[in-house]
Amino acid sequence: MAARAEKRVTISDVARRSGVSIATVSYVLNDRPDKTTPATRARVLAAAEELGYVPNAAAASLRRGHSKIVLIVVDPTYTGEVSGRTIEYITGGVGSLGYTVLVHTKTSEAQLCDTVRAVQPFGVVLLTFVSADTHTRLTALGAQHVLGLTPLADADQEGDRFWERNIGAAQVSHLAERGHQHIGYVLPAEPSPRLSVARSRLSGAIDECTRRGLPTPTTVSFRLDRNAIAGGIPALLSSGITAVCVHEDRMGLAVLAALTDLGLSAPADLAVMGADNTPESRLATPQLSSAWIPDTDYGRHARQWLSAVTAGEHVDAASMLHSVLPPAQVAHRQST
Repeated sequence: MAARAEKRVTISDVARRSGVSIATVSYVLNDRPDKTTPATRARVLAAAEELGYVPNAAAASLRRGHSKIVLIVVDPTYTGEVSGRTIEYITGGVGSLGYTVLVHTKTSEAQLCDTVRAVQPFGVVLLTFVSADTHTRLTALGAQHVLGLTPLADADQEGDRFWERNIGAAQVSHLAERGHQHIGYVLPAEPSPRLSVARSRLSGAIDECTRRGLPTPTTVSFRLDRNAIAGGIPALLSSGITAVCVHEDRMGLAVLAALTDLGLSAPADLAVMGADNTPESRLATPQLSSAWIPDTDYGRHARQWLSAVTAGEHVDAASMLHSVLPPAQVAHRQST
C-alpha cells in the first residue's frame, strides 16, 4: 500500500499546541506585536517551530490581496556585465525590504500583463518602457504599486534613454578634444537586442557633434565579425573618418582585431572609442578607451523609491534618475 501523504501543519495545530486562539496565532505570524504580549508571541513561535509549521503563501496572498513579490521588469537590452550588476543592485535593495524579488524580461506588453495577472505582485518596478495604457492596466490586473520609467504615449514609441545619450556625448567629447572632426559611429547589425541602446548612444553623439559644430557622425552597421568589419573599414578611411565610436566594448574589440588583420593600428590609422568600460577593454592590445557611467548604489535608491511609493508619495522616476546618476566618464587608453 502506498504511504499516506504527511498531513500539513495548519494554524489551528499551532493554536492548539500553544494554548491560544487562532486569531492570536495569526497576529503573531503576521508580525502584529501590538496585538500580543512578548510571552505569548514567544510561545506561539516556539510551537510553530516544534510543529514545523510552514505558512501557506497562497492563503496569505489572498488575505492581503497581493503577494509579497516585487516584479522587476527589464527588456532584452539588459545583457552583459553592466546590466547584470545594475539588476543585482536593485534586486538586493528591494529584497532587503523583505520582499521576494522576481526578475521578468518583457518580450511584449501582453505577456507582461499575463505575468502580473498570474503573480499578483505587491509591486512592479519597470526598468523598461511600457505604454501608458499598459502602465494603468497593471494596477487593474492586481499589482498594488507600479513604479518606474515614464510611460509612453504609444507602445511603438522609443523611450528616452537619457543615460545612454550621455555616454554617446562623452564618446564624441573625448575624440573631439583629441582633434578628431570626422567621426564615425558603429551600430550593431539588425536584429540586435541592443539596437535601441546603440541608437540612444548615437543620438547623444549627434547632439554633441552639433554642440561643437562638427559634422554629423557617419553611421555604419557591422555584424560582430572581424572579417566583415575588416571589409568595411577601408570605406570608412577613404571617406575621411579618423575615429569611430562603437555602441559597446565588444564591438570595439572586434574593430581593433579587424584593424590588425588589415595591417593597421589604433589610433594611428583609426582611433576607436568604446562604451561601458568592461574588464575586456583593458585586456585588448591596444587597450580600448571607453565611456561609461560609474556604478552607483542602485540598491539604496531602489529601497527609497519603493518605500516612498508604498507610503503614498508620488515619485518621478526620470527626475530621480537624473539626480542620482553620476555623469558619464571616459577611461582614456591606448586606442585613442
